[in-house]
Amino acid sequence: MAAAGFLATACEIPTQYEYVRLSDAACTFLADGNIPKAIEVAASGPWSAETGASWLTVTEEAEGIVLAAADNKADSERRTEITIACGQATAHITVIQMAPEHRTNRYRILKTFDMGAVLSKNGRYAAGNVKTVRTDDVWENRPTVIDIETDEWIQFGPLPDDLYCIEVPFAVSDEGTVFFYDSNTNGCIGFDISGNAFTPKAPAGQTTIPQVQSISADGRIWVGWGHQPGNLYQPIRWIDGEPEILPVPPLNFRDAPYVTGVTVRGCSADGSVIYGSTWDNLDFGMLYWKDGKVDWVGSDVRETQTVQIDNGIGETIDYRLVNGMIATAEYTKISPNGRWIAGAYRTEKLAGNDIARTQYPAFFNTETGKTTIVTDFGEGYASHATDDGLGIILLGTFLPSSGIVYDIEHQVSLGSVEEWVSDNYGIVIPTGYITYITPDRSRLMGNVLESTAVGTRVVSWYVAPPLEK
Repeated sequence: MAAAGFLATACEIPTQYEYVRLSDAACTFLADGNIPKAIEVAASGPWSAETGASWLTVTEEAEGIVLAAADNKADSERRTEITIACGQATAHITVIQMAPEHRTNRYRILKTFDMGAVLSKNGRYAAGNVKTVRTDDVWENRPTVIDIETDEWIQFGPLPDDLYCIEVPFAVSDEGTVFFYDSNTNGCIGFDISGNAFTPKAPAGQTTIPQVQSISADGRIWVGWGHQPGNLYQPIRWIDGEPEILPVPPLNFRDAPYVTGVTVRGCSADGSVIYGSTWDNLDFGMLYWKDGKVDWVGSDVRETQTVQIDNGIGETIDYRLVNGMIATAEYTKISPNGRWIAGAYRTEKLAGNDIARTQYPAFFNTETGKTTIVTDFGEGYASHATDDGLGIILLGTFLPSSGIVYDIEHQVSLGSVEEWVSDNYGIVIPTGYITYITPDRSRLMGNVLESTAVGTRVVSWYVAPPLEK
């Protein structure tokens, strides 16, 4: 009996699992001028860190490790691996230090911009806003244009929030004109490269300040939207500062009268092809304008069906289901030459008295009128496409944090964004996605999600050629 009791007690001893979890599995240092990088470590017990590189200092702290890299004076990049061990469990961190910048592409992460950044069509300028608070609790803005050819930061201000409450950057042109959202007016505020502020002219009959969402490379054509009397959104194109209202289909995405109207979000580098969407409840039906005509993006795969549903008060009403391409408020879903428009193909079907929706990345060819729907990676949407048919696919439908580079014509994955950037630019970037690639592919911009004390924010980054000596 004693032996049996001992056996029962022994069998109740829980299994001890050993683990090591890291906040990052890879990081990149510049050749010089680096600040230390912290990586969080969570482990099942005491842990230790080891590296075999003399140029990398690893300091163990309570919540993780801090990495410090000595300046790289060699002609090439260098790599090492850190091993974190806890008992039998291990995890590894790949560390890369780039060669001096006159030999390698540049990678810049723009954490000082509070709401992301934008890149001009040919990649001459990037732009964003730096928001800080004074000792008297007044918030100030410093709209910033970065000359990517020289790395010079051109800042305007400081401008207090009660003058311009600057938030999201909309667009910057290759001659340095930049537009931001101004929440004081629910319109936008523009700055030229000298820092002179201005607002876009409203079409006749509109009394509010419009929003310019995208600019052609030469700065002559702007596209966006404004409010007509009655608060209906209207799509607008400006040529040399003069606005005109663009045509819209007679009925909205569900073949019904418009509820909220139509917005414009982006345009090709020369301004000849424009895209936008309806903004009626859950519609977001994607539109494009080309050669003076307007049509639905993905018109070749658009289908409608009328079903009957309960309206919540015991009445049966007709409801129009639509399978078609949709887009929300993104500004870079078009290739620079206007050939490709990226978005999501959404399907709807009746499930009881509810509507079941799925959406997949999709690309529409404005020259052939054909749509490519990508179902290989599950639900998601497409954020951008290049002139030669490389598409950027985002995984997931809410705050996506990773992406895939996709050959649209051959319908094949070229790997994750991180793999593709590493293969083509020789740089290791954090997990994220690309928002824009210039026509010559020499410069690109993307986003990464960053957790903060007040929630998740989007941080932009860009890759550009080496600085000339």
